[in-house]
Amino acid sequence: MIDTKAEILIVDDELVICKSCEKIFKRSGHNTTYATGGVEALNILETREFDVVFTDLKMMDMGGMEVLRTVRQKYPDTLVVIITGYATIASAVETMRYGAFDYLPKPFTPAELIAVLNKALEKRKIIKITSNKYNYCHETGFEGLIGRSKEMCEVYDMIRKVGETDSTVLIIGESGTGKDLTAKAIHNVSKRKNEKYIPIDVSTLSSGILESELFGHVKGAFTGAYTSKEGLFEAADKGTVFLDEIGNLPLETQSRLLRVLQQKEIIPVGSTDVKKVDVRLIFATNSDLKQLVMSNKFREDLYYRINVFPIKLPPLRVRREDIPDLALHFLRHYCVLSERVVPEMDVEAMEILMNFHWPGNVRELEHTMERLTILSDGPVITPAHVSAAIYKADAPMKSAPRTVEELKQIKKQMRDYSIQEIEKMFIIDALMRNNWNISQAAREVNMQRPNFQALMKKYGIKKPVTGV
Repeated sequence: MIDTKAEILIVDDELVICKSCEKIFKRSGHNTTYATGGVEALNILETREFDVVFTDLKMMDMGGMEVLRTVRQKYPDTLVVIITGYATIASAVETMRYGAFDYLPKPFTPAELIAVLNKALEKRKIIKITSNKYNYCHETGFEGLIGRSKEMCEVYDMIRKVGETDSTVLIIGESGTGKDLTAKAIHNVSKRKNEKYIPIDVSTLSSGILESELFGHVKGAFTGAYTSKEGLFEAADKGTVFLDEIGNLPLETQSRLLRVLQQKEIIPVGSTDVKKVDVRLIFATNSDLKQLVMSNKFREDLYYRINVFPIKLPPLRVRREDIPDLALHFLRHYCVLSERVVPEMDVEAMEILMNFHWPGNVRELEHTMERLTILSDGPVITPAHVSAAIYKADAPMKSAPRTVEELKQIKKQMRDYSIQEIEKMFIIDALMRNNWNISQAAREVNMQRPNFQALMKKYGIKKPVTGV
């Protein structure tokens, strides 16, 4: 995590201004130095690194514009905010044109000064993240989970604590927040780590098939049961079973699951024989189980049995500082799969990623970085690449077109996209939806395979190499 304590230089030939700003910044916990002239400021800059420079525009020995030009030339990572009592639209435009981060007219309140500083520090943080000085590490995080935010560190601590026990765990979180990785992390730090770990998404199976999968069945239990089959609970004996989307579990199956939790027993479908099983159960949901209990869609006794140790996963929008680590991790991963050199990430490009709301959480970010790997064909990922990869969420197009007809319609609507951007997104998204099966993707979007392949060749789109 990047330190929030900033190094600030104040430059103003009015000592009272310097002292006032110093007092305000120090009260917020920042290290502050001041200079009463431009020449003195440049001398100080040669001895120390600063995050932000606040400089007056009009000074006796050297103006703020000269300070700004020198800082931009010699210390490009340092942000400059111009403060002045001669505020005009023309002067504001000129300072921004020469690279000032912001423009603050006098007189200003302490709240206004701190607001500008906070904006500058957010920008400074992104600059550090995208520079070689940033301490990015592939292993940042815990047991496959990535992030060093306070929220995620709390999750890691809970995983470590519950991992030492056999307690039932309920993982709560929105779709795409990493519930499956959290469950696997709990297993990996438990005493059962060398035994089987079996995950199953209960929402993908019908009631009959689900019971057979979980509890097993005997020969002749139902039509098509030509042989007896061992269930997942029995197969995972001494290990861990992870049941995802538990809120979708049918009521008739819930009562059978309650027996597993209370008595550690199962009865295969079609059998009367009771079998003992020793499994650790982890559950996950993105539903409000209490609401399901109130609407009689989920058993109250089962709810209290599975809610022994809840772990709530934070959505990506509340841990934005983890976005750089996640983005760089996925970028490197998909570049390795595609046998590509990992491109650099432009500061403004990373800023777009950090400011996006990510309704699909980490999973959406991962898919975006996979698209970026394909969309960017140079040494640097630019804001245009990122905007294309996330479809410019503020624009009319919320997702890639799915048919040729949609593509034609969107070309008319999207004046801020180039046709090339839209076509490339159209092809990439169709391929990703169809697991890179070209024939299947072409059929889905109503294109002839040769025409589809021609667009792939036009934009240099190749199927990622697997097995790396």
